[in-house]
Amino acid sequence: MDGFHSLSRSLIEAAALSLLATALLYLPPAQIAPRLDGWLFDTWSKLEPPPAPTDIVLVDVRTPDSLTTLAKLAKRHSARLLITTESRRPATRPATDLWIGPTEVALGAARSRPTQWPRGGHLWFPPDVDGVIRADQELIGDRGPIPSLPLYAARVLAADDPTATLTEPSPNQRLRFSAARSFLALEERQMLDQPELLEHNVVIAGSADATHATPVGLVSSPELVAHMLANYREQRWLGSGPFTALCGWCLALLLLAPLAAGLLKTRGATASWIGGSILALLGASALGFVGLDLWLPIAGPAAWLVVAGALLTLRQRPAHAVTRVTEQDTANLVDARRCAAAGRLLEAWGIYRRVAPNAALLPELYDLAMTLATQDHQHEAAELYYRIAQVDGRYRDVAHRLVRSNHPPPSGAEEAFTAPETLGRYQLLEPIGRGATGYVYLARDPVINRIVALKVVDLSFDYDGVELESLSASFLREASIAGGLNHANIVTIFDVGQAEGLAYIAMEYLRGQHLSDFATPDRLLPVDTVLDLLGRAATALDYAHAHNVVHRDIKPANIMYDSVSDSLKITDFGIAKLIDANRTRTGVVLGTPAFMSPEQLEGKNVNGHTDLFALGVSLYQLLTGHLPFRGASMTKLMFVIANEPHQAVTAVRADLPKWLDGVIDRALAKNPADRFQTGAEMAAAVRQGLAKAA
Repeated sequence: MDGFHSLSRSLIEAAALSLLATALLYLPPAQIAPRLDGWLFDTWSKLEPPPAPTDIVLVDVRTPDSLTTLAKLAKRHSARLLITTESRRPATRPATDLWIGPTEVALGAARSRPTQWPRGGHLWFPPDVDGVIRADQELIGDRGPIPSLPLYAARVLAADDPTATLTEPSPNQRLRFSAARSFLALEERQMLDQPELLEHNVVIAGSADATHATPVGLVSSPELVAHMLANYREQRWLGSGPFTALCGWCLALLLLAPLAAGLLKTRGATASWIGGSILALLGASALGFVGLDLWLPIAGPAAWLVVAGALLTLRQRPAHAVTRVTEQDTANLVDARRCAAAGRLLEAWGIYRRVAPNAALLPELYDLAMTLATQDHQHEAAELYYRIAQVDGRYRDVAHRLVRSNHPPPSGAEEAFTAPETLGRYQLLEPIGRGATGYVYLARDPVINRIVALKVVDLSFDYDGVELESLSASFLREASIAGGLNHANIVTIFDVGQAEGLAYIAMEYLRGQHLSDFATPDRLLPVDTVLDLLGRAATALDYAHAHNVVHRDIKPANIMYDSVSDSLKITDFGIAKLIDANRTRTGVVLGTPAFMSPEQLEGKNVNGHTDLFALGVSLYQLLTGHLPFRGASMTKLMFVIANEPHQAVTAVRADLPKWLDGVIDRALAKNPADRFQTGAEMAAAVRQGLAKAA
């Protein structure tokens, strides 16, 4: 049932987000979707264009005198109808009453003007958003509807032919164009030399200059009228409108159904299905156009299908997490369940870790985690909660338990947790901790169902509003730079942004404890463990410094360690610099002064040497449980850091190896030039010492 609800929510959210994204394609000025549909219409128009009628002749004449001459020839050779697209009438009465002409012509994009032709229709065809003419419609004038010139001509021809029927199209129907230049076209000289070509034909006269954009290219006014007249006479209209548009959306929904039902188990299969679905939409549109005389606009449905499918694909579990139970998994599950039933919970936990989690396993993983937590195995319980959250972050109250198993509730958290349900696109689930400038929350990215830690910073805290906009831009820029770091021992930043007056940074959610939890004499970690962890931290700093990123606030509280997975992560890269710029303006010293280098306390420009000094202070504290520099006041502490030597680490703790004195002496040198020049150099010194001791 949980899986069904999760799937339903994912489908609804994906459909809503994708509809919103698709709607943007229809908005002006770009109107991308209508333009794409127009391009498809033009493409299908060229697939199998219907043949042009052989009884329509185009004549290139441009002057009233030429029209008079053409009228005489047409009457002599019994032409059926004479149509002109020229707005100027001959000064003398035409020699025949066969003439019809444009009674209204375009005057700019939004207006028309009447002409002197007594019979005929308008010659004003508003194009689509891309400037291409694809339909004909009546013009609403002061005296009622005015038919187009080709429609008027079709009515005249139908009235003269008792066997002809004329079914006029609805406003939603579109033209089916013949191929370009497929009508018989004569120049004026050819008309004089071969007047018999006019015999019993419909003659359309006018300028042969190509000025109208159509699906088959630029055409002249006479040729455009010929295409439209052929549609009326041969009933070649394409059905279109709300019904055909709805058909496209229904087809897209039908193609999305297998994704919504979860029938496709891998991202590769899903991507292939989406690609095939787009081809199916294109095929349906082409078949409807050519075979059924229907126009199915599919740009919007196709875009919706791609976006919705992509969102559902991102929410799918990776291939390794798909329910695909092997014989080994089955054997492991049997053993794990037996151990759990016998009360051997840690053994059961160890076996479950070898099985890829899936939705079917969530209930038993949750129950085991609950039992482990009641028996004070918080680390193991947290690991199981985390595995559950990776499959479904909304499963029961797993978010709350995951946070509480890793972090004690912040002071007054239950009362202080009044943040909105969402910030940006993130759903806030639980408060993890509170800092000087904001909160850290457990959050969920609903787009890809990922659990993240969301650090929320109030940039206006203790800051005048004059330069807040500049500070906000700096925050986003610096956080983005930090987000470019990709190292196993540096927390990954997924996203940065601003919403509701707050800046936020979405980063990977870390399990374990801050190293500050092991910085007191009664809770020290083994020496080899401390040295290994600080060596990894030094390597991570070396990587960051090589990418021109300085942390500025290295201390045990900003280093996370998970003993279960033996992972170490440095947090808050790039953030300290921004908050420092804010807080320094009010005269408040940022962070923990005990970890600051002499040059940092003096307000000088800092670089990687400052981070390595702070790492040396952290190493000293994690080995002894004491800080190397102490003072009864801030002024005294700053003086000690800048001027007085620290006590040798082996004098504080006699069981430490002597070589550590040299490492820490160099790390805590007052002059940056006397310290380790790179993190890699410091890490190498620590590891060489470990190798000698071994």
